[in-house]
Amino acid sequence: MAKLQRDGLLVADPSQQQRWLDDSDTTAMDGINASSLRYRIAIGPHSGNRTMTLRNPALARADSPSKPFTSSRDGFSLNAAVVCLPQQRQRLERLCRYVTRGAVCLDRLSINGNHQIQYELKHPFADGTTAVLFSPLDFLAKLAALVPPPRHHLVRYHGVLAPNHKYRAAIVPGTAGARKQQRHHGVQKPTTATQASGLTWAERLRRVFNIDISTCPHCGGKLHIIADVTNPDVIEKILKHIAARAPPTFSTLLAIDLPF
Repeated sequence: MAKLQRDGLLVADPSQQQRWLDDSDTTAMDGINASSLRYRIAIGPHSGNRTMTLRNPALARADSPSKPFTSSRDGFSLNAAVVCLPQQRQRLERLCRYVTRGAVCLDRLSINGNHQIQYELKHPFADGTTAVLFSPLDFLAKLAALVPPPRHHLVRYHGVLAPNHKYRAAIVPGTAGARKQQRHHGVQKPTTATQASGLTWAERLRRVFNIDISTCPHCGGKLHIIADVTNPDVIEKILKHIAARAPPTFSTLLAIDLPF
């Protein structure tokens, strides 16, 4: 390890140990979250040390190419060049898919010969870093830091979209303030034909998980939902009745609309 560090291929900084759990006011999760943000090992005998990385000096670059409307500071970057106009629904959907993508790519995750978790970077860092190394225990701590805390809002709005802003009711669609502003400016209420229809649960299942239950797996024909059952007691009764008669098939289960 010392030889790899001298050659610039392995980054380990045991001299800069920082303890996150010494404060009596902090919890174990506070220490895990703080270590994850600061690229530190959270759990184990090396807790507080900097997370080890693999570095390729040939990929290091002195000046990273700057992008317009992009700011980088303290390891974080913010890009304000992406704009979605109200009528660009496909572009907005693409942006939402990007924001809600998974935090870990399984294709770039592996276990090396030292039984360490190795996570390959999609693009090397400016210093030539190509991968990050974790012990199995510390990798679990990093995954725990990604789990949202219970009963916390995952999306928070600021500015005029903040919950207590005085102008929020005038700009958020569907609120009484927005409808009043529209009448004041002579905007007509959209008709039923022009209103965007919401997706059914079957359409959302196909869009999110790529599971199409509207197509018969045997003949490829189009299937239609003939009932909408959301009462758990009724659902259980129907399933027991189907199980008593015959094993449930794909087509018979389509008559049940389970509340996701």
